[in-house]
Amino acid sequence: MSDNLLFEEILRSLRRSRVRTEIVMYLYKIYPNASYPAEIGRNTGIDPTNVIGGLRGMGSRFDAANSLLTQGVVEKIEREKATYYRLSELGKSVIESIQKG
Repeated sequence: MSDNLLFEEILRSLRRSRVRTEIVMYLYKIYPNASYPAEIGRNTGIDPTNVIGGLRGMGSRFDAANSLLTQGVVEKIEREKATYYRLSELGKSVIESIQKG
């Protein structure tokens, strides 16, 4: 898949979901630091269950194909017994291209 096509797919996914957009913008704000779902929820006002749905997909409400992890916008980091999420390089460049345009 070409970079432009991938960018378009990611942008469409973000436009269709306020939850995914808020998560990405929060992670962009704290980049390169990582965060965990409850903290993302606290800082965005989104229920942590919905944060997990946006990150990984969940049932029919958040399909896994459009999840931030599947699209490569966010990366998962395992530390001890906790899972953190950080904006990927791809995610960072998508946000920066949106802000330029």
